[in-house]
Amino acid sequence: MKKILLIFIFSLYISLFSNITFSQVPTYTLTATNFNRSAPDSLTFEIYLFQTGSTQFEYPAGQYFFKFNPLIANGGTLRYRIIGTGLPSAAVPQNASISNNELRLASNLPVPQGAAPIISNTGKGTLIVRMSLKTTAGSFDQSQPLNLTWKNPPEPGFTTKISAYVGTFIQEITTSATHFVDTNTISISQISGLVPDEYKIFQNYPNPFNPATVIRYSIVENGFTSLKIYNSIGKEVETLVNQKQNAGTYEFKWDASKYSSGIYFYRLQSQDYIETKKMMLLK
Repeated sequence: MKKILLIFIFSLYISLFSNITFSQVPTYTLTATNFNRSAPDSLTFEIYLFQTGSTQFEYPAGQYFFKFNPLIANGGTLRYRIIGTGLPSAAVPQNASISNNELRLASNLPVPQGAAPIISNTGKGTLIVRMSLKTTAGSFDQSQPLNLTWKNPPEPGFTTKISAYVGTFIQEITTSATHFVDTNTISISQISGLVPDEYKIFQNYPNPFNPATVIRYSIVENGFTSLKIYNSIGKEVETLVNQKQNAGTYEFKWDASKYSSGIYFYRLQSQDYIETKKMMLLK
């Protein structure tokens, strides 16, 4: 009941000023990204807001709704929760929950002007939340796709809504066309929980590739693992894995759409094991 009340309060609050028009309204992109299947039963991802225009984006409140495929639960019960944020506590959305095929985050109470966070226009933007989705089954059903999509207006029921301060008023500025799910980052999966005989990083496939390739590796012991990409002059261009992992065999699908053709290197480090291999991007 509390989460529904918060959604209602948010909708009522911004509707008071929904008919007000201003020449300078903040614009944005909203992106779900950095999907990470670091364990067979767990998926994490992040939601970022990015200011795209020249008008400062002072953010009082927002609510975030997705549709997804609940069959990934593999017969278990799913748990959805916030595990991180880049916002002050008063601006963090509330009451993460699951309802049928929806992942829900209700709105926070609007933050007063002057205390509300300013949405960043650098990097990926401002981290709204880092989310965890976990099943009580031993693993997700790998044969089932996640099928994560934003639930936007004018769909029935509760939908994603973003607000901003425009002048001294709160105005809803939701633009569904700028809501994205970065599926290229749904990348890492543990393909075997059996403890391998040795640490090993395999040759990527396909190779040469355009624009995506799969990197497979095996680790013998539970521990911190990093997998990084370097360009032909040895400069690090991307970190693919940088976390604790259980012993097993993993695959990472790397999408290199934003990089130019050339030779790249990928380097695995886990415990005392370090190995580097070469790959070629051809566009």
